[in-house]
Amino acid sequence: MNGAETLKLNKDFKRLYYRGKCVVTRTVVLYAQKNRLKNNRLGLTCGKSIGKANKRNRAKRLMRESYRLLSGDLKQGFDFVIIARTAICGKKCPSVQKDLRYAFDKLNLFL
Repeated sequence: MNGAETLKLNKDFKRLYYRGKCVVTRTVVLYAQKNRLKNNRLGLTCGKSIGKANKRNRAKRLMRESYRLLSGDLKQGFDFVIIARTAICGKKCPSVQKDLRYAFDKLNLFL
């Protein structure tokens, strides 16, 4: 994922939900918090409210690609969790990327 590891442990997700900063947009919710590592870590969440498995997989692909396109301009040493909202269904990558860019900009995470 272009220099980003993935978050896999439930305790990492919970830590971000309770202690991380949050920004809500139309299509995604972004949680971010500093970690003690030199690189960024990314976790993706997509609930059953999005739809069946094919829609959830598409939503995760959209979020992963949008993050990949923006990751070169981000500060290093953060954990991110991106949660899909129901409005992501039927959207294209540029609109998800625009919302994600807004969320990162709101948290001052661009270089």
